[in-house]
Amino acid sequence: MRKFTLCTLVFALMCGQAAAEKSPKTAFFLSLLVPGLGELYAGAKIRAVGFMGAEALTWTAYVSWRGKGNDIKEEFRAYADRHWREARYSAWREWNKTQPEPYHETHALPSKSEDTQQYYELIGKYHQFVYGWDDVTADFSTDNKNVPSSRRLDYETRRNDSNKYLKRASVVTGLAVLNHIASAIHASAYTRTLQKQTGPSLWIDITPVDSHGRSMVELKTRF
Repeated sequence: MRKFTLCTLVFALMCGQAAAEKSPKTAFFLSLLVPGLGELYAGAKIRAVGFMGAEALTWTAYVSWRGKGNDIKEEFRAYADRHWREARYSAWREWNKTQPEPYHETHALPSKSEDTQQYYELIGKYHQFVYGWDDVTADFSTDNKNVPSSRRLDYETRRNDSNKYLKRASVVTGLAVLNHIASAIHASAYTRTLQKQTGPSLWIDITPVDSHGRSMVELKTRF
């Protein structure tokens, strides 16, 4: 708590600096840490709210979509455990080996403990594993592509739903990183612009004829 209070006090003092005294590097790293923080430091409050709002939205979306994706993943895996039978699939494989023109097996099924993700992907994605589903009552065949299974279709629908949400969450993390970078670059550039506007300047002011009929040349400065 003391550390947080100290950091807050230091940041408040930094924000209280004159614009010309503020560092573009400090603004850059503040926004790289938390989007909008560098803008707040530089005095661009409205822009700070924009970057901070984008940060909040991206992480809210990430948590929501990641949670939905994982919930559906648990659901479809439990569904597979109830309705896909490895023993029946193994029986079909043994039968297939005895056929003069067997079904060409393209994938080796790992155990769940060996490669969980691959196991649950293969059993629904490829026709090779269709005889493991418990609603398939047809006699063994080498024409797996034309063997219907509503359980498999339902399973693949839910698996695709899970992947959709998880991919969205992955994309959002990329957007969050871009928001950090964009805010950092903007905060640095904004602070540098303020320095140019408020920095000391020197110029010559020439008045050809003043109100008294005199010509004047003045050297002026601004700090």
